[in-house]
Amino acid sequence: MNQQYLVLDTTAFYAGVPYTNTTENLVTTPDVISEVSNERTRTLIALSKINVLQGTPANMKKVKDAATKTGDNSMSQADLSVLALCLNINEEGNEAILLSDDFAVENVASRLGIKARPLMTNGIQAKAEWIFFCPACGKKYQKQRADCLVCGTKLEKRLKKN
Repeated sequence: MNQQYLVLDTTAFYAGVPYTNTTENLVTTPDVISEVSNERTRTLIALSKINVLQGTPANMKKVKDAATKTGDNSMSQADLSVLALCLNINEEGNEAILLSDDFAVENVASRLGIKARPLMTNGIQAKAEWIFFCPACGKKYQKQRADCLVCGTKLEKRLKKN
């Protein structure tokens, strides 16, 4: 029988998701737990019914590849880990719904076919890809890099126009 899991990103803890008195299947990753710096929140997590699981290395690679393709390369380890966990849950025949207000996380989730639910925002409206460009000479790059190969200026990014 398929089960539904709510996968909690760091923002879910700060948004005050009710995770102590619930019948929902709540899961997160060790990286998210490490990122939650509030001691009160960590205590509540310890007392709750949240399972702490980790995605496979293969799914972590899929997530990193998808983030590279969308240009969302600056995501934290916690962000990457919840997406990998969602892929694991989906591969097991269950449904993962990611709770996050992070636009980069939602964007990569959309690319990977992961359902995401925003908490305090309206969420993303469409998939997005970033393009990297040199503000000095105008050279465009498909992949993120620190500086321009032509003139050495630090690159900037903007949404790719479709």
